[in-house]
Amino acid sequence: MLMSFGEVLTVFALFLAFCSAKRDAELYCGACHVLVDEIDHAIKQIDPRKTIQVGSFRVDPKGDQKTWEIPYARSEVYLTELVETVCEKMNQYAQSTDPQTQKKTHVRTSSRNGETLSLSNISMNQDISKALRFACESIIEDFEEDIVKLFSKEGPKLHELQNSLCLDTAELCSEAAAEKQVTKPEEKAETAETAEVETTEAETTETEGTETESREPEGSQPEAGETHEDL
Repeated sequence: MLMSFGEVLTVFALFLAFCSAKRDAELYCGACHVLVDEIDHAIKQIDPRKTIQVGSFRVDPKGDQKTWEIPYARSEVYLTELVETVCEKMNQYAQSTDPQTQKKTHVRTSSRNGETLSLSNISMNQDISKALRFACESIIEDFEEDIVKLFSKEGPKLHELQNSLCLDTAELCSEAAAEKQVTKPEEKAETAETAEVETTEAETTETEGTETESREPEGSQPEAGETHEDL
């Protein structure tokens, strides 16, 4: 059955809308950064002592099995399950717009540690959450194997993981993620608090050093080569 002209236009409009969503670089780059952050955080919540046996369970002629143990959080079993559910976290994010550069990023609207967040310059609505989740699911669909492989190894920091997937593999971002990029509002408070502590410690150290230099050891005598003028 041939479609009517109106049905053709409807299909074409939906196709254009889909292509437009795919071309939204900020949305897909942000979604990629968020899903990497969520997976990395979930892995860190698993007891590192928990292991799982992997390898071939076939018995060789000698009656041995080639198996070994790896951290459960880095296993394909756990990572596959985690990847399939990570996009559900997208409803906990909102869109933040820098008032100067107009650059859009995505920040959490609910804290992981239960603390109250201070949010500013953000947009919160279902359309943003749906778009972020759609982008997340699209990334998972296209790069699930790459994601599982990326997180199967320990060592890389968060920004390195984001660069590996979002910049190099998926090519969804045009700029590298900064080492200290802020993706969660609560990190701002933690950073400020840490800076205050470091400043206090630095001032204390400097004061102690000055006092030490100003005090001479008791009973110290001038060296033989020194000349003194009598007033």
